[in-house]
Amino acid sequence: MANADAAYGFKPVNADGSPFSGGTMRCVIASGDSTATFIGDAVKLAGTSISGAPTVAQCVAGDPVFGVVVAFEANPANLSLQYRAASTERYCQVAMAEGGYFMAQDDGTLAITSAGLNANFTVGTGSTITGLSAMEIDSTTEATTNTLDLMLVAPVNRPDNDPTIANADWIVRFNDPQQKHGRTGVA
Repeated sequence: MANADAAYGFKPVNADGSPFSGGTMRCVIASGDSTATFIGDAVKLAGTSISGAPTVAQCVAGDPVFGVVVAFEANPANLSLQYRAASTERYCQVAMAEGGYFMAQDDGTLAITSAGLNANFTVGTGSTITGLSAMEIDSTTEATTNTLDLMLVAPVNRPDNDPTIANADWIVRFNDPQQKHGRTGVA
């Protein structure tokens, strides 16, 4: 059976060796940010705060990652809006990248022997219907290079996930979390 080609970004599955229990940080995406943001998007610190919440912005490949958006707070003007529309202020809950393991789909075919290698992620346009991210593992970038975004830990062990064909789900870690000790600050 083929794996579903349905990108969803990153989903937290583990934190520092324990099952992910939903621990997040309240963050905000400022109205000056013109990029729509979705559940499952990797985000980085944007260098300011609003009402005591740090501002974050969607990452692109090569950015240090602060965490992953797991939810948005309700928008009173549009309660059905499942994502953060471009150029609007919206509060979100972010699962921290440091110490976290996340599940993500590859955009092609990664070999089982890719476990332990590194890869970048791709950024696509998320779904305005489901609110889910279109970020995926870039299967064309797997290598030993330590500057790549992700470490490929292992394919997800699940009956409906065939790691030998395209669009398999993998457990990954971010190689460059912004919380890393001794990191240069955000300007």
